[in-house]
Amino acid sequence: MATRAIFKKRRWDRDDATPSNSNSRAASQSRTPMRNDSDSDFEEDAEADFRNIQELLSQKLANLQHATDETFKETELNKEDRISARDRRQYNADSLNKARIQNTATINEIIGSLGHSRADVSSSSRELMLVQLYKLTVGKPLVVQNDETVATPNFVDEDKVQRVINLFVSGNYRTATEFLYLWRSLVALLASNIEDFSALVSTEFLDQVKTLISEPATSVVTNDNKANLITGFVTLTLVIHHGSSNFGVEDSVAWLFDLAEGYAASAYALKKKVESGERDHSTIFDKSEDKRLVNEAYGQVDSESAVAVAALHGVGCLLTLLSRGDFLNELVEDLMMKIVPLVDNDDIRDIARASARVVAVIYEVYSYPIPEEDEENDDEYNANAPYYEQGVLFAILERLANLPSKKVSKKEKKETHSVFRNILSTLQTYVDPKKREAVYKKTAQGVELINTMMDSTYIRLSKFKSLPINSWMLYTRLRNLKWCFSFGLHDQLVSNESIRDILSEPDNEYSAGYTVADEFEVDETLLGQKAYAEFVNDYMDSKHSVDEKKRSEKIKKQRQVKLEEQLDNLNIKD
Repeated sequence: MATRAIFKKRRWDRDDATPSNSNSRAASQSRTPMRNDSDSDFEEDAEADFRNIQELLSQKLANLQHATDETFKETELNKEDRISARDRRQYNADSLNKARIQNTATINEIIGSLGHSRADVSSSSRELMLVQLYKLTVGKPLVVQNDETVATPNFVDEDKVQRVINLFVSGNYRTATEFLYLWRSLVALLASNIEDFSALVSTEFLDQVKTLISEPATSVVTNDNKANLITGFVTLTLVIHHGSSNFGVEDSVAWLFDLAEGYAASAYALKKKVESGERDHSTIFDKSEDKRLVNEAYGQVDSESAVAVAALHGVGCLLTLLSRGDFLNELVEDLMMKIVPLVDNDDIRDIARASARVVAVIYEVYSYPIPEEDEENDDEYNANAPYYEQGVLFAILERLANLPSKKVSKKEKKETHSVFRNILSTLQTYVDPKKREAVYKKTAQGVELINTMMDSTYIRLSKFKSLPINSWMLYTRLRNLKWCFSFGLHDQLVSNESIRDILSEPDNEYSAGYTVADEFEVDETLLGQKAYAEFVNDYMDSKHSVDEKKRSEKIKKQRQVKLEEQLDNLNIKD
């Protein structure tokens, strides 16, 4: 198994993106991530997202500069008395937009500028401002920003966030890019300080998000943007419900799966139709026109598949919020009957992979009954698992893991096969009581089994602390947090406890009896030197955390005793 790490984005200490001085590193050493030899896939995605944002900012600003210059040239060519009022207003508006964008440096200033009419702030300018808003929101945790700017005009309060919500709810967007970054900025603002902003996430707001997802796609709310809407909806649900009530989450699971089924069926049907040579248009079109229409059809297949994949990943993520027990068992057992056909389809690999990941999450969150001593483990059927005909499911995953792929790159082929092999290993481990117990206890055998179930990721928070992503449950949560915070996720995990807790390892029935002896049954040769060092660091961090908790409880008790003594001295009686 490849041991990977997620690292902090490029270190910029100044708002103008200039590198920090070398002597400024000592004060922030505890927040500096330690880079391993192999980079994480998530880090690559974050770097790509950061580059895309930078390119979009540069392009939009260049376009605005060009538009302003062109308007200026046109007005200069005319006599002063022949310049129309409309041309003058347009020139003034473009000049104002340019100055506003170049000078705006805070979240509140951008939100204030977005409140102006479109006569003053054009759609192109709004796109640029929203990209900047998202970059500022995720670039530095809002909890840190507010701590530094309390009682100043730059403090981001509920009123400012409510203004962004109003822009979204009122439909104040005209382009797909404007919609996308308005939505991403809004989700990032809410999630980055959910303790203060959770009351703003009303039922009416979430219902409108669902309506946008359910309605037919438009030129603004495209299928690709619907996929982003779904991921943002799931992220908000995850952040709000984590550690609190999970009321209504099962309804969202059912709704998302219905969406996934519908869009998957539509994508499958359209792909088959195009491949069979059927056409909705006249045959008198020439070859170039026919090729264009075919490419459009395949583009629609990809966009509909993206919606189905986002919905499936959302199902897997929301399942991790539900409490384990009979209710969850019954829910996932019914779900498995519907999701296996989506896995058993190699026409659209992305949908098959997403469905298989949901299956892996289901096998992790399922509550397995205690097996009888004389009970035998049937390789083909297992009544004590989410899916009874496990032999059939294993055969499907085995086939997908070895399916030839001539039309994809070697890297994509390797990743596809690796995913199905890891998921197959996960299922085989969890249906075996002895292996499952070893994984829960994290014995030497358990750690070795975990290595075969997925490519673990270590998110390094400091020199001696890291977050292990070693289960499909944590993996699916990480996907949503990565979409929300992009290149700023590492800083969020370091500074924002509510976000960091979302990626904490779940408890199981063996956690309470976990001993130090069990910890150090792990052999360094099984993990490798670096992974073993991670393991020891995690144990020491856990030990210090427990010691800190005991110390806090001791102080609390001492204060209580002191207070009682003072009350006795005052002769206060009940």
